[in-house]
Amino acid sequence: MNAHTQYSRVVGSDGKTHYYLVPVEDFQRLLAHTKQDEQITIPNAVVKLHLLDELSVIAAWRTYLGLTQEEVAHRLNISQAAYCQMEKAKRPRQASRKRVAQALGLDEQQLSF
Repeated sequence: MNAHTQYSRVVGSDGKTHYYLVPVEDFQRLLAHTKQDEQITIPNAVVKLHLLDELSVIAAWRTYLGLTQEEVAHRLNISQAAYCQMEKAKRPRQASRKRVAQALGLDEQQLSF
């Protein structure tokens, strides 16, 4: 393979460009950049549980995911009572939010609204 790579474009029958041919390294760089720019989303049901049902954000997510406090506590390797305190905290510590987010399969930012 040559060190110099030509970028090519594919033009569809409608005259519009549809695809670009790029080196793998450039594609991976662009893909990583795209993932960084993805917006963090929160389902409406979680927002409702938090705002209307007055659950903490952590409790709203747990409820939305159909988990019990005991199940999440088990994932965190802590007691149910200790997890309950995390849910009740008005402003959980960042370290706690990070651990809970990992246990729930979420991005930490999803617990920070």
